[in-house]
Amino acid sequence: MKQLLTTCCAILFLVFGCAGLKDPGTIKPIQPAPESATTIDPGSVVANLQQTNSGLTSFQGIGKIKIWNPDGLQSTRVAWAGYKTEKLRLEILGIGGRPFSSVVYDGSRFYLSLHSERRFYQKRTRKADLSRLVSMPITVHDILSILAGRVPLLKNATPTFEKGPSGNPYVLLLKKGWFRKRTGKIYLREDMKTVWKYELFQGKNTLLYRVEFLNRSHYGDYQLPDTLLFSNDLQTRFRIDVDKIWPDAKLPSSVFVLKPPG
Repeated sequence: MKQLLTTCCAILFLVFGCAGLKDPGTIKPIQPAPESATTIDPGSVVANLQQTNSGLTSFQGIGKIKIWNPDGLQSTRVAWAGYKTEKLRLEILGIGGRPFSSVVYDGSRFYLSLHSERRFYQKRTRKADLSRLVSMPITVHDILSILAGRVPLLKNATPTFEKGPSGNPYVLLLKKGWFRKRTGKIYLREDMKTVWKYELFQGKNTLLYRVEFLNRSHYGDYQLPDTLLFSNDLQTRFRIDVDKIWPDAKLPSSVFVLKPPG
């Protein structure tokens, strides 16, 4: 068990070398959106998406992360807390649910504490992403948005529609910039409000990451993901299965503070 936790911790702070050996789940076929959807203003769809769970500013959750790599399937328990799209805390849990390691981003610095080894690291960064953790440039902003059931919309992007592959709904494109252009692809269900997949590209065809919302549940006024599958075109993938989530959790500022062991 200790060896597995050590491996998972190293993976989280360095690189996930995830080559999929087993299929972690698939999306059931979805009927195409009605033809009338082509007459909908894409800007109005973006405006509706911006309202998704807009009142949710803080949350806590606990579940399991599964990693597919050449050695097969590995999994460990994980807990998290988030505030808006700014602050994140992850706890890798060991035997008995005790924290084995902690990762915190407080808006300006990343922190890592390996509790059993009494090792501590920190790094200042304003534009934080998880590329060293998961081999995908998923920003803290993006992962917090996704865990909160929202699509990480590109700011000041131009929205257009394109017809999706056969059997899939229409796709909303968000294009931003000319140099280092980024494109977000939002795959919608028939209601043109519910997102089942999101992809982020850089340049013409370089996929940075995709995320599939495999399941959702209602928590009061919010609809939040139960299962998330992240992947790219390099056979890297990981899956988060949510066991419990507490929306509108009251989080003291100390949650996003990580200090060296005394």
